[in-house]
Parts: sequence; structure tokens; C-alpha cells
Amino acid sequence: MLNDIVEENAHAIGQLIELLTHLPNNLYRQSFGQRGRHAIGKHVRHIIDHYSALLSATASPQGLLDYENRDRDQSLETDCRAGANQLSAILHSLRRRFVEHHSAELAMLHTSDEQGQVIATSVDRELVFLASHTIHHMAIIGMLAEQAGVEISDEFGVHPSTLRHLQRQQRPMARSA
Repeated sequence: MLNDIVEENAHAIGQLIELLTHLPNNLYRQSFGQRGRHAIGKHVRHIIDHYSALLSATASPQGLLDYENRDRDQSLETDCRAGANQLSAILHSLRRRFVEHHSAELAMLHTSDEQGQVIATSVDRELVFLASHTIHHMAIIGMLAEQAGVEISDEFGVHPSTLRHLQRQQRPMARSA
């Protein structure tokens, strides 16, 4: 059901927004790693770009999804509040746009070796991808924040399938106690 997939994305985005509301702006744009290529803000902007691409492609019936040609708005990498505000807008748009009767068919431009080809996909498939993609980047964001001394919840950046697996493992332990 499409609504469940939307809510899985909404849950991840909500966790990220919650973190950003408590994160100092200097930490949001701080560079990590030996080469200084990692920053929480860059990961947030990357997540936003992917959701924006899907929302743009689904704004019209003949829209083409293109994850490669993204906005890459650098202000979203340096301004924590701008990132949180944009994520809030995306969350609102996802819930408003992707109701059950939304057309599921979608065309996506995939480029490899400078050759572009249009492939068939669906809104469902892309929302599943975006949830997983977002959670993957949140795991990195969580690690960077923890390195800087920020406390992160145990569920932040953990895929729902992993959480379900952990819950199943704990059930037998609870019965034996």
C-alpha cells in the first residue's frame, strides 16, 4: 500500500528533522574525515535533492525522473534551518501528493558512461528506494554527529527491516526471562 511506503519515508524524514532542530549550525557544516569531504549538511542536501527529483518528476503526467541532474543547492549544505525547513516541505508534499490513487507509472532517465536511457519504474519503487537511501545517509549523519558528541537515538539511521529483525530476536529472550 502506497500510504505505508510514504509513512516509512515520513518516519525517516521526521527523525532527521528532529535531529536538525537540535544541531548547532557549525556542526551541520563541519568537515569530517582526513580529506574533509564529509559533512552532515552535504548528506542532508543529497537526501533533499533525491526527494526533490521525485517530486519534480511526478508534478506532471509526462515527468521524467532524473536523479543525476539535481539542484545541489549549497545553501542547504551550510544552513541547518534551511535544510530542516526544506525537509518539512518535502514531508508535507509526499503526504499530499502520493495518495493511493496516484499514478504509479514513472519513467526514469538512467545515465551510465555518458549514455542516457529511459527506463520504466514506479512511484512505489522509487519511494522504497528513497526510504532506504535516506536511512543509509542518516546512518552516516548519525555517526558524524556522535563523533562530535551529539547523542543519537538507537533507531536513528536504522532501516525498519533491521529494527523488525532485532525485535524478533528479543522476543525469545523475553519469553525465557
